[in-house]
Amino acid sequence: MGLQLRSPSNQIRGLQFAATGATVAKVPHVHNARVFIPMNSADAAASNEHIYDSEVSGAPKATGEAWAVGQAIYWDNTNKRFTTTASGNTACGYALAPALAADTVTPLFLFQSF
Repeated sequence: MGLQLRSPSNQIRGLQFAATGATVAKVPHVHNARVFIPMNSADAAASNEHIYDSEVSGAPKATGEAWAVGQAIYWDNTNKRFTTTASGNTACGYALAPALAADTVTPLFLFQSF
């Protein structure tokens, strides 16, 4: 199923810009030390819609980590998954629902680039 934007459409915040590298639809990427979710696949330097604020679920999650409500969430750009591990990763939100350590996809969480 993959990453899903769960906020009502009038509450999802995005902007258009051309990323320095190619992007894949709904696979987060880091741009200028911020995590963005591209809405479409695009070549490098091609304009694309990028989400910076939304409730999200169903995205890849690091296994072996339980999530607690309110816990800080980070994007692991190397392994392309969300995690609670801060070291070497980029902050991008907070857990809105708990997750079990064995879970491989995220529960509902607040994704925020800024």
